[in-house]
Amino acid sequence: MDQLDGINPRTQAIHLDGRTLEGGGQLVRIAVSLSALTGRPVIIDHIRGNRSGKQGLKGSHLAAITYLARVSGSSVVGAELGSTSLSFYPQADRDHERREAIEPHINIALRTAGSVFLVFQALYPYMLHAGANSSIPKRQIALSIVGGTNVSFSPSYDYVAQVLVPNFARVGLPHLSVQLIKRGWGSGPFSLGKVTLIADPLTLCEDGNGAKSSPQFPPIDVAQYQRGTINQIEITILAPDGPFPKSTERGVHGKGRNRRPGGTQGDSDDSPSDTRTIRQFVEDEIFRSLCKGLRKLPSSVFTLGPSNAAVRHPHTETDGNDIPINIHTSEATHHYSHVYILIVAHTSTGFRVGHDALFGLYCHPGARQARHKSRNGPEKVVIEVKSLVERCVDGFLEELYDPHLQEGPTPVDGEGHPPCVDRYSRDQLAVFEALGRSTSQPNDDSGSGKEDERYWSLHTQTARWVCEEMLTLRSGTLEGNDTAKHPVI
Repeated sequence: MDQLDGINPRTQAIHLDGRTLEGGGQLVRIAVSLSALTGRPVIIDHIRGNRSGKQGLKGSHLAAITYLARVSGSSVVGAELGSTSLSFYPQADRDHERREAIEPHINIALRTAGSVFLVFQALYPYMLHAGANSSIPKRQIALSIVGGTNVSFSPSYDYVAQVLVPNFARVGLPHLSVQLIKRGWGSGPFSLGKVTLIADPLTLCEDGNGAKSSPQFPPIDVAQYQRGTINQIEITILAPDGPFPKSTERGVHGKGRNRRPGGTQGDSDDSPSDTRTIRQFVEDEIFRSLCKGLRKLPSSVFTLGPSNAAVRHPHTETDGNDIPINIHTSEATHHYSHVYILIVAHTSTGFRVGHDALFGLYCHPGARQARHKSRNGPEKVVIEVKSLVERCVDGFLEELYDPHLQEGPTPVDGEGHPPCVDRYSRDQLAVFEALGRSTSQPNDDSGSGKEDERYWSLHTQTARWVCEEMLTLRSGTLEGNDTAKHPVI
């Protein structure tokens, strides 16, 4: 793909150091997406330079780069697996206002179980804008991607469907839906999955003469939204229906009575008749751990009152923080390493706050062998599953109430509130905030709130930095002290 024909050498390229801030693949995805969208060339060096393992481009990056280059008529240098430098050159003489519309059906296939949603992350802004010029009747774009749907360090299908898509809609982005065709796991037996995302593009705005002009991203100011209180919690559990051996049940649980979600007391854990499956075990553990943790949070976090009577799991005790906790999805998988948990809170202001965990991450050194069930016995598998539950619950509770930030020193200016969404959704919204500021006038009530930036993850900071570099023209001194908004898109 190393093509340089038709490139205007006078077009100023944006140079990005891939080691900046988070220094991972997110920087590349956002930069290339905005380059294709705005027509501004970008050169990225030291790609994924902050990664301790393999650095450079991965297959999912190449899939997104290849498609964006083709559909936008761009030329690329360095688009190779493992490449640590990339140059992306949109057509210099291209009229962005009249470029050819994107095709209504897009098919991308990864050769490995790389995350399908990281590919989507790179394509979505371009799809929204270019799709506005589509001539098909429904003006919808269907993006089908083959790859991994439940992959480490990546958004899962369940998180995207239950958290990200509703949050996008809440802030005013066009309608988006996601359909799971088949799950693809990044752990255990090789398995490719498939999803289809159906997106409504932006609408064409009218100028003063009634003629349709360039589409505009909606003005989004996340800081103006308050999180509100939590009024409902939903849990998704994916796990095998195979039972743990009796010896494992006794070693892990000890004696006691077994309860199941929505069920009655069962036999004691050391009884031969205890036939709980791994999935039932995860359900019991997640309810027990979650309800215990919720009782420790301040009542101000929750929506309380007679109209919000809790639907209680048998593990739940009556207290002031009871809110409805329901199973959203409980799905059987077919390998002991295919265990996934997602906890989602619904807020009184219409947002979703989620946190998930996938089997096999953040294990202690000896736990790697636990993945080989036949070699090391089932006890280590159960211990790792229990650790997975604890990690997911702890992360979710921290999303609801982080004592280090809530009870720690206040921001320097003494102002700011926690973001209305969780950490991952926040960094995904940063791109659309920046695009909205570039193409639309702010709402009258924008600026009415301010976020506490201590809650921003390194990914959010990285997304904001890349957007500033790509969407702002710098002129004047070499330091770029004089800035002006680039006439985006």
